[in-house]
Amino acid sequence: MTIHAIYENGVFRPLEAVELPDKSEVEISVRSAKSCSDKTTLQKLAEIAAQFPDDPTTPTDLSMNLDHYLYGMPKRQ
Repeated sequence: MTIHAIYENGVFRPLEAVELPDKSEVEISVRSAKSCSDKTTLQKLAEIAAQFPDDPTTPTDLSMNLDHYLYGMPKRQ
């Protein structure tokens, strides 16, 4: 669940209604909405790519020989 809130006077105030029982304990990870929007598309893609490590079994010529690996066609040299 993502809750958008504003921090003011030492309190996080949700921008929309939140359906939680009173006195529920929650964990909050703070990420400024402004700083996220300042990132370029390339920076966002780099962050996503960093979540997935390289697979050492991936062929190094995959982009050049995609048809070979997908459909069994002869490799391009």
